[in-house]
Amino acid sequence: MMPRPFSSCCVRSLLAVLVVASAGLLAACGPGSSGGDVQIAVKVNKGEISVHQVQAILQRQPRQIAGDRTETASARVLEVLIDQELAAQAARAEGLDNDPRVVQAIEAARRELLAHAYQERTSERATGPSSDEIDRYYSEHPALFSQRRMYMLQETSVDPAANTARVQSVVDRAQSADELVTGLREVGARHSTRLLAQAAEDLPLTLLESLATLEAGRSVLVTPVGPTRIFTVLYAHKAPVDRRSATNAIGSYLTTERRSQLVVQAMKKLRDEAKIEYVGNFARPKPTIPAAAAASN
Repeated sequence: MMPRPFSSCCVRSLLAVLVVASAGLLAACGPGSSGGDVQIAVKVNKGEISVHQVQAILQRQPRQIAGDRTETASARVLEVLIDQELAAQAARAEGLDNDPRVVQAIEAARRELLAHAYQERTSERATGPSSDEIDRYYSEHPALFSQRRMYMLQETSVDPAANTARVQSVVDRAQSADELVTGLREVGARHSTRLLAQAAEDLPLTLLESLATLEAGRSVLVTPVGPTRIFTVLYAHKAPVDRRSATNAIGSYLTTERRSQLVVQAMKKLRDEAKIEYVGNFARPKPTIPAAAAASN
């Protein structure tokens, strides 16, 4: 008997159940656990939900359970898993586990979880930075630490249709936020403004490096995708961070960077060693060989 068709919404809901359940299974099968060590939290018909699965959800969703007592949070997660197990059992009873879309969704979830597990394990090989490396980072980024400032900024968004050269000339001349706005009106640049209170570490590093050298009243223009933006320093006061206080933050940042780099390098190596062939509509033209190179061969 052919399985009963169902909506794409059902597929997405079932996929969500499978992803969460798979995460719990991965946690239960991690180092230090075995089939004999699994503690059962509840039996649901012929199925079981383990303590490890409950703990895995608690670890993956700390914000959603913040403020709850451990017992309350565990009980709430367990009830969710019971509903999921009941729904999964009902789905299998109706043959939904054989529906092509569900099979495809299960494979996609499995691939995603395995890829994440591989990248996570790869990143764990990163070593922490040395004291000298932390010193060097501290010295190379004075705007974040020794010369750190707290900023009151005016952000001005300029219509992309405005002439960039004219806008830049206004930015270069303006000695205050009022002069900037007046200048933009004179060159016919439509704009809007808003106030921002930002600490140095809350700003993109490239923007911070530009703002760190500006006096109150001066502006810098940035041109990302979309509206041109101008940042004017209305006020800035010094709030330096000493080397000792910055140690943990720098160490955590550098470690995270190394973890990311290891994953990027590992993925590049996998691509370099793999045979990847784009087919059909995704086929790519082969690179042409220059005539001189072809003749030499």
